[in-house]
Amino acid sequence: MSDVQAIVLAAGQASRFRTEKTKLVEQICGQELIIYVTKLLESLSVPTTVVVGYQKELLMSVINQYHQNNITFINQDNRHGTGHALKCTREQWKSKYILVLNGDIPLLKPSLIEALYLEHTKTDSIFSFVTAHHNAPSSSYGRVIQDKHGIRIVEAHEFTMDPQEHCCINAGVYIINREFLEHEIDNLEHNAQTKELYIVDLIRRANNDGCKITTISVPFDQVRGVNTLEELWIAEQIKRSELVRYWMDLGVRFMSAHDTHLDLSVRIGTASYIGADAHLLGNTILENHCHIAPFSIIENSVIGAGSRVHGFSVIKNAQIGPNCDIGPFAHVQNTTIGHSSVVGNFVQTKQSHIGSNTKAKHHAYLGDAFIGNKVNIGAGTITCNHDGVTKHATTILDNAYIGSNNSLVAPIVIGANAFTAAGSVITKDVPDNALAIGRAHQINKLSYSNKINRNKNHTIGNDDQLVANAEKISKETIDSV
Repeated sequence: MSDVQAIVLAAGQASRFRTEKTKLVEQICGQELIIYVTKLLESLSVPTTVVVGYQKELLMSVINQYHQNNITFINQDNRHGTGHALKCTREQWKSKYILVLNGDIPLLKPSLIEALYLEHTKTDSIFSFVTAHHNAPSSSYGRVIQDKHGIRIVEAHEFTMDPQEHCCINAGVYIINREFLEHEIDNLEHNAQTKELYIVDLIRRANNDGCKITTISVPFDQVRGVNTLEELWIAEQIKRSELVRYWMDLGVRFMSAHDTHLDLSVRIGTASYIGADAHLLGNTILENHCHIAPFSIIENSVIGAGSRVHGFSVIKNAQIGPNCDIGPFAHVQNTTIGHSSVVGNFVQTKQSHIGSNTKAKHHAYLGDAFIGNKVNIGAGTITCNHDGVTKHATTILDNAYIGSNNSLVAPIVIGANAFTAAGSVITKDVPDNALAIGRAHQINKLSYSNKINRNKNHTIGNDDQLVANAEKISKETIDSV
């Protein structure tokens, strides 16, 4: 296809979305609509020009993130239809054949473009386009009408015939000989109703001139466009089903495939298990034999081989080593974790490193922490990493044992093999092999309840007096400490 160049129509406002932004930056399985088309053309090595208009800066920025400024952009300042958009690109026409397609066809396959090109060149056609069958009465697709007068396309707003009888639709994918296009583009006539110029008018002209026109028919889902949020949802379900089937063929089991959320760039190792309603997003990689429980969300993270993510856990921008246990209800963000470690239920980690064979099993917050190997983090432990202005680091060296309900006030270092007592507030560094105790000294006041009960009996029926006496007893107790 070295003699083909592509024009992608992407200037429209997409008013039916009602989202106040161009539909072409909406995502399907983690990738923008327009990028499905531009990547397809890149895979075929077809030079591409994109016609932009509405929110052009946003659209150009998204495209350049994927294509490193090797896409040509043409601005359609005043949007007067598809024919006008194509006309705006006239100075870019260099190749023998011009491939024109809409930017909102995310399910298009490279093989379809190749098939259209082969049919076009084999039949020596002037104009070739893709059709499909779709009989929805509310369809926004133009209808392909073939009769004794030849072939023509009736736009949706002009179509008044029976959609069941005329169910062949125009998919919006064309190959046109450049010589014909250069001759006819200025002859396009404004539509009587919309006052716009339409590409399909070129088909009428080619038909009237007796030019060879070729069509190929494909399943509708392959050329399904996206004009509403409902159509976006449908297209995403189809794409997601394709991804799930692909990974199933490679040995991945899905507990409930229809409600798994799976992005295009996710990679899953063989013999892995994906629970119901799991979200695997972005550039996530699951290595072999991973077990992802229901309702987990994993984004841009690596889960090591044999690791288990228990239900309702959220993992983002993390590197988790092999044979780890995460969750349930864990929140792991911007964290690296070594092999065979446990980050258990209701544990949050952020901007931290956790070594191998380390366990934080219950109700902890570990932020801005460097934690070594074989460390035990007791239930209720938090790293107090923020002083109201600046964040500070906590370092816990190998084999340390942090007791339950500890507050580690950063910056602080807990030495190797050190212990901290349960209920401690640790504000100073703890040397290697030491035990740190940072809690108030316990005092037992004997017969205290007898004194309370005696006063309570004297004030039955007088709540105000009861409260006053209790406060008096408490003050006397505190003063005596």
